[in-house]
Amino acid sequence: MRYRRNPDVLLEWAEGGGPVLVDCRAWRKFAARPELVDLLHHLDTALTPDELHARWRPPGDEQATHALLERLASAGILERTTGTGDDARRPRWTPYERAAHAQAGRGPVPHARRGRAPAARRTHPEAPESVALPEAGGEPSRPLADVLGERRSTRCFAPDPLPLDRLAALLARSARVRGYLPPRSYEQTQRPAPSGGGRHSLDVYLLAREVARLPAGAYHYDPFDHVLHRLSAWDEELDVLQHRTVTLPALLEGPPPASLYLASYGDRTAWKYEGMALSLVYRDTGCLMQTLSLAATDLGLASCLTGRMEAPVTAPFLEGCEEEALHVGNLALGLPGTEPPPAVRVEHP
Repeated sequence: MRYRRNPDVLLEWAEGGGPVLVDCRAWRKFAARPELVDLLHHLDTALTPDELHARWRPPGDEQATHALLERLASAGILERTTGTGDDARRPRWTPYERAAHAQAGRGPVPHARRGRAPAARRTHPEAPESVALPEAGGEPSRPLADVLGERRSTRCFAPDPLPLDRLAALLARSARVRGYLPPRSYEQTQRPAPSGGGRHSLDVYLLAREVARLPAGAYHYDPFDHVLHRLSAWDEELDVLQHRTVTLPALLEGPPPASLYLASYGDRTAWKYEGMALSLVYRDTGCLMQTLSLAATDLGLASCLTGRMEAPVTAPFLEGCEEEALHVGNLALGLPGTEPPPAVRVEHP
């Protein structure tokens, strides 16, 4: 029998400052004395008790070493292995992914909802000007079944600018605030895309390269007033940001006319769900991305999502927000260009 360090065990520091081992699989914690940390250092690969005893040379004989390894394996700090392909059966999760998943399953911490709820509305007082978007209503909508059947990621965009009225309809149908949910002091809003607890931590930023009747630049979408706040003119920094987060990861031949940059102000979610907020932010992001994709299809727009995330945020229009905002996703937007049909289509009876 061989023994190795449980790869789902992380080393962290308790509030009192002492080292603690955390088993992310069973969510158990153990005080980590220096001797134990040194032992785990030697067990990054599977060893027999004799091999460990020769390397580590603990007090006592090999039998005592074997008894110690058995106790640690029973506690979950070590794993027993035969060394014959055990790794092939292990899912490729990192300890950090297991830790986040385990914490999300435990639910929010008992002391959540401390103090006043963070505001649901993000303001950018530095914005030099605002652009009122056309009210939705002029753009027709199709049956949901048709939209679901036609939705696909499109990587070919027409050279024409993105029409402002269709962009406005997309934002209104996907992200506009419809009202507050009671109690008002909780800052819970109702929007087209669902969000855990009505917290809606996600804000939408527009990188407008070529949008009709809109100066090129970066904008923040205000979902309360249906307004774009202009944050900066188009420059090389925005060009590089769009290339890095959209054009490159989506394998586009050239930059799209516009793209959306999704940022989460996680305090809104953490105020109510501290301890599992990150998992909810990711789920909320998926809901908003799907809503954006379906609305784009309904409006006859080409869109392509990218999951490229940067930490800390690098967007020049969010300078100074590195501690507040999380970059969680992007969406390329434009009018559809000429693109070959999919090579294979599955016909359902």
